[in-house]
Amino acid sequence: MAFLGSRARRAALALLAGTALAGLLGTTATAAPPTGKPDRVLAVTDVWMRDVATDVGLQPHTGSPIWASPDVKICPTAVECATSANAIVGMTNHIFVKLRNPGPYGSGIDSGALRFYRTTPGGSMAWPMGWLPVAAVSVVVAPGVTTVSVPWGGVPGPGHFSLLAVWESPNDPLPFLTADILTNVRNNNNIAWRDLNSINPFTGGPPGSGPASD
Repeated sequence: MAFLGSRARRAALALLAGTALAGLLGTTATAAPPTGKPDRVLAVTDVWMRDVATDVGLQPHTGSPIWASPDVKICPTAVECATSANAIVGMTNHIFVKLRNPGPYGSGIDSGALRFYRTTPGGSMAWPMGWLPVAAVSVVVAPGVTTVSVPWGGVPGPGHFSLLAVWESPNDPLPFLTADILTNVRNNNNIAWRDLNSINPFTGGPPGSGPASD
């Protein structure tokens, strides 16, 4: 009888241990990041910019050309132009960005910083070492589309280079960052990329340069 009692106690303990393990595994599975949203688990708000005209903010984004965001434009004056223009060396240009709210991973009014970075004409595009800060501005983004305008002097060139617009907010983090800028833009809807040509106002652009991509 003592032997049977010991066996019963062991069976009961095993059952309890199995139940506890199953509960732990269930909790772990529930807390796992949603499929397809590895970099938006901590997001409360979701401010974003389009990579292409048909972009709706989903990540990762596979549209092309990803380096010609329609939400980032360079204009020669403080009045927004219809399409992005070549940047002019030696003059104050203006960067226009459209911030969209909400995206598919959060909602609500958000405040943060819109930062701009550029490469050196003909230089590296590796993040972050190949990118130089251009400007930064604090912005409150309400639901809808908020247009931000930033004056930009010190345009490099003449030459061909790239410009990034990056939305930073504690409510809308950027944890998915690698050395490859293409991967970063595709996997973060709050980064937008525009390739640019800069021109000399007196002699024009560098040999073989064409208009900036619209």
